[in-house]
Amino acid sequence: MKKLNIAVIGLGNMGRHHVRVYSENPDVNLVAVCDSNPTLRAQFEETYAVKGYSDYKLLIDEQNLDALSIVASTRLHYEMAKYAIEKGVNVLVEKPIADTIERADDLIRLAKQHNVKLMVGHIERFNPSVQVVDQLIKAGEVGRVVSISTRRLGGFPGQIKDANVLIDLAVHDIDIIHTLIGESSPTQILINSGRAVADDRDDYADILLRYSIVSAYVQVNWITPNRIRTLTVTGNEGYIQMDYIAQTVTLFKSKVTKTVSLTGEVTIGLPVSEPISIEVPKKEPLASELGHFITCIQTNSSPLVTGENGRDALAIALSR
Repeated sequence: MKKLNIAVIGLGNMGRHHVRVYSENPDVNLVAVCDSNPTLRAQFEETYAVKGYSDYKLLIDEQNLDALSIVASTRLHYEMAKYAIEKGVNVLVEKPIADTIERADDLIRLAKQHNVKLMVGHIERFNPSVQVVDQLIKAGEVGRVVSISTRRLGGFPGQIKDANVLIDLAVHDIDIIHTLIGESSPTQILINSGRAVADDRDDYADILLRYSIVSAYVQVNWITPNRIRTLTVTGNEGYIQMDYIAQTVTLFKSKVTKTVSLTGEVTIGLPVSEPISIEVPKKEPLASELGHFITCIQTNSSPLVTGENGRDALAIALSR
């Protein structure tokens, strides 16, 4: 199978890792990078022996690309992805898919029209701890899922200039909740957000979501001095604690007892459960994500995270 010619637009905190992972993949020819910073471009040109561009259109026009990673500012996602798709290039666009629902819908339409892959970079889908939690739920280890709670907290990201905490952070956990419960359209959405440190955009938010059976709570902020990335799942037969960063999963089995007195009074007992540490195969989520993107192109298969998935998560984040 021939190697794919791939380029990366955006060499910031995330883009540099896209470049690294692609350069290490034997199925990829990393042919070019693009960034407005000339010093940064020069460093990547020398380190990875690729051509650097300041103009993404020129890159797409000159290089015979099979695929492209767009890791630029959120406000540029739409115009860059649109140009690439219309040129017949498969696109992985980092989350969020776009800055508006209308633009997300247009990218989905264009990808279908031009018969190219459009994948959205919801990297947590490829976190092995998330995959283990999904397996536990499907295996019935917690019984019927009642609620899911997530926390994604940390300091203010200086590199992010054009997105608030909802579309930068909350979309991750909204997408994971959709994956775990198999639903993407909540019947109720309640968002409380505000500005604690930033003057120009919301830097904290609490989101309550109600689905057909499950309720979910998403807490995100840029005002916590330590980095926290956790998820919990409560079911009628068990409870799961997961850490995105440490890639750990702990299961607690519920042993509910019900006794009925002579007078008909029901007493419910729930003894403390010993934690069960679940083995998680440690993997780099980005390497798995980009590897999956490459495989989808090679086998002409649908990405795990489609444009529609990205759009669904964005729609909730923008619904306040």
